Amino acid sequence: MNPKNQSNPYQNPWPLWTHVVLFVWKLFWVLLCSWTPKFFNPWRLLVLKIFGARISGMPFVHQRARIQIPWHLTMHHRACLGERANAYSLGQAEILEGATIAQEAYLCTGTHDFHNTSFRLITDKITIGAHAFVGARAMILPGVSIGKNAVVGAHAVVTKNVQENEIVAGNPARVIGNRTE
Repeated sequence: MNPKNQSNPYQNPWPLWTHVVLFVWKLFWVLLCSWTPKFFNPWRLLVLKIFGARISGMPFVHQRARIQIPWHLTMHHRACLGERANAYSLGQAEILEGATIAQEAYLCTGTHDFHNTSFRLITDKITIGAHAFVGARAMILPGVSIGKNAVVGAHAVVTKNVQENEIVAGNPARVIGNRTE
């Protein structure tokens, strides 16, 4: 976990320049990307790259996907961030080759240190393995890795790592099966 410097719960963990760049980012996304049809995906990827996202190959980012801090996002070839999927990328989020984040799924890379009186922000990387599938409205918490070919069921809340080929569901997510090749 990566704690941010905050002396009290009301202190902002981000410097002023970050707020300015994030304001410009959100403005650009709304004006240049959020209305575009699906086949404008290369344009959306270009805008993400301009704002520091690490894009390799040709992933797909839905026009209504929400990305908090683009320079914390890494997407590999044929990865998919679906409609209204939320990459709350206060920390690093990496979506490997062929992985799918379904509609309205939530990748949350930030939380708070509840043992500290300042409730300082803590971030930790989320990694979605190659060819994994995160179902609709599932929530992946900070520091979690989803293994290669794993499946996270719809509405699941994932608090721990999911191993390769595991199928998990529920709140909290529990193993309900294994995926075969």
